[in-house]
Amino acid sequence: MQKKLFTVLCLAVLAISSLLAAGCGQDNGEGNKKVAVAFANSSASWQRNGETIKKTLEQDGFTVDLRFADTATQQAEQLSEQINESPGCIVIGAVDSTALTDVLKEAKEKNIPIIAYDRLVMNTDAVSYYAAFDNEAVGEAMGEYFEAAMQLKNGAGPYTIEVFAGDPADNNAHLFFSGAMKILQPYLDKGQLICPSGELTFDRVATKDWEPKNAQARMEKLLAAYYPGTAPAAVLSPNDGVAGGIQAAIESTGYSGPQPLLSGQDADPAAVEAIRKGKQTFTIQKDPELLTAKCVRMIKAVVEGTQPVINDLSTYNNGKITVPSYLCTPLIIDKDNLSLLK
Repeated sequence: MQKKLFTVLCLAVLAISSLLAAGCGQDNGEGNKKVAVAFANSSASWQRNGETIKKTLEQDGFTVDLRFADTATQQAEQLSEQINESPGCIVIGAVDSTALTDVLKEAKEKNIPIIAYDRLVMNTDAVSYYAAFDNEAVGEAMGEYFEAAMQLKNGAGPYTIEVFAGDPADNNAHLFFSGAMKILQPYLDKGQLICPSGELTFDRVATKDWEPKNAQARMEKLLAAYYPGTAPAAVLSPNDGVAGGIQAAIESTGYSGPQPLLSGQDADPAAVEAIRKGKQTFTIQKDPELLTAKCVRMIKAVVEGTQPVINDLSTYNNGKITVPSYLCTPLIIDKDNLSLLK
């Protein structure tokens, strides 16, 4: 009897030791305060946001591995290295939302929670949460501003319009576009809005890499073909950089008449100045401090093993799963409320 009891105790100790060893190797619980942040290096704002997350977490005793990537390949390589370090959480601001499926399988196998920041990572079930602004609502807000400014609900028109979208590799670009067109398409169908170029599908109006020079080149072609000596009544632009390229194209023709209704996003300083001068109608501010603060709270909850605050469980499907999300609210800025800018 004593021999059997001794054997059982030994097996129990061995089992517990194995579990403890496995736990130490994974270390994704409360004690693992290592955080990996992998961000696109596409703009100064991405760099500032990454540094803000790093600084804020380090003040609370976290160790943060922050890396910036210029290409999707570079980001995948960086993530592979970060995953090998078994952090308690990974935050990704993707260079290309569709290019991380393979590398994130490694994180999934290690049970490392992943938070997608601003850009939803597509085609993977490895993403745990998404922190962003409501990007489809941003597009809807653009469409609604046009709707009100042109009094479309009252039957006004017809007005000419041209449409631009963002980079195809950025899932947000698709959301901005679908949100805006949800509002504008009925007026195109009724003939209150007329698009002389007929270019109204995402693949025809996308702006590769969000490059202003690409938007400028396309706008110059549209002006030459459909607007000799004039300009459209409205141009839908998904962000301020693209809007800047559109403005440059209009200026290059020497046109000095009424400027188009022109949307934008990000509240870039150049866009704010363009709004003051009447060259851009409005921009949408997505306060980075609001988003980074929310992301930091989400990271802390994940590392501590608690449930982050979520306000959307149905909208953001990445092709594999619907990702639990926290969506921040953006602010429309035009010449009448520039004082609200932070």
